[in-house]
Amino acid sequence: MHELVDANEDTNLVKQVYLIESFKGAGFLSAVSLMGEIGDFSAFRSPKQLFAYFGLDPAVKQSGKFNGTKVSMSKRGSRIARRVIHTMALISISKNKDGSAKNPVLRDYYLLKCQSKPKMVALGAVMHKVCNIVFAILRDEKEFEIITPEDHQKNYLKAKCDIAA
Repeated sequence: MHELVDANEDTNLVKQVYLIESFKGAGFLSAVSLMGEIGDFSAFRSPKQLFAYFGLDPAVKQSGKFNGTKVSMSKRGSRIARRVIHTMALISISKNKDGSAKNPVLRDYYLLKCQSKPKMVALGAVMHKVCNIVFAILRDEKEFEIITPEDHQKNYLKAKCDIAA
């Protein structure tokens, strides 16, 4: 796989593999598997389309007047991509050997969700976030960098004010 990627470095797909590798928690094999499952990224216009393609969207059970109360992942999409996203989420919420979080923003989010939800539901929420991050990396064609929500909000408001002026 390394030889194939090295031989086609000028292609868009290989550039996207390298961009996904910039996310801490995604190695070479994860990035190649994910891009192999996604294929042509231009087919996705929103993160929701990517969630549905991976099978991370909620499965709503209803018929007529009956509305089911139990909501789970649909799992209708790519099993391999869902497994890669799951692995990336697990690595993101884990700790380094020195006790620091590998991705402090996602770990804090996970721990906050664990206070009110079961652990697997919280992990599903982190998978959703990871999928959002993958979509943003591929859409913007920028390497991943960890930004706290407060900093992200400041950058967003600053950009919004610059556009309005």
